[in-house]
Amino acid sequence: MTESDISCEPWALWKIGIVAAVVSALANLVLMLVTRSSVAVPEGFGPFGVIPIILWSFIGAFGAIGVYALLRKMSKSPNRNFTIAAVIVLLLSFIPDLALAYVSEGPLGGATTGAIIVLMFMHVISFFIVVPMLRSLANESV
Repeated sequence: MTESDISCEPWALWKIGIVAAVVSALANLVLMLVTRSSVAVPEGFGPFGVIPIILWSFIGAFGAIGVYALLRKMSKSPNRNFTIAAVIVLLLSFIPDLALAYVSEGPLGGATTGAIIVLMFMHVISFFIVVPMLRSLANESV
């Protein structure tokens, strides 16, 4: 599919973006279920709930859709620029996870190193699902 084909079908980005969001959320839920028993997760640790995982997976995916839509309109190399932006956002997304090590109370308190690593890995999983799916909309070389 070429970039001109995409401009003729305005819903293509949303269709693939929604699929990417669902796949990302499901993959992260599977990771949570698989690792919950093997990683020391504090009882009631908020980020390991089903709702937060689905919510944040969708927020990340829809943020990526918005950025990609803007870059497709404003950039001569949207895939390249989107990938650069996505890598930067991925790296920045680790900061709140790492900050959890310093929270001792409340639903975010008591995070173990293993739990933090799993949360960071969820970001990586979402990156490797959402970015390639959105980039597949154009046959642009990086």
